[in-house]
Amino acid sequence: MVNADPLYLELVFNLSSQTAIEYADIARSLLERPIEATLS
Repeated sequence: MVNADPLYLELVFNLSSQTAIEYADIARSLLERPIEATLS
């Protein structure tokens, strides 16, 4: 499972808090997409 926790990303990848939050938001949105989604 992918960990989209901003604190985890901040600590593991040495990111700023704001960047970690933005990356976590992107990861969550990607995880919510169905695999079968087609590109239009």
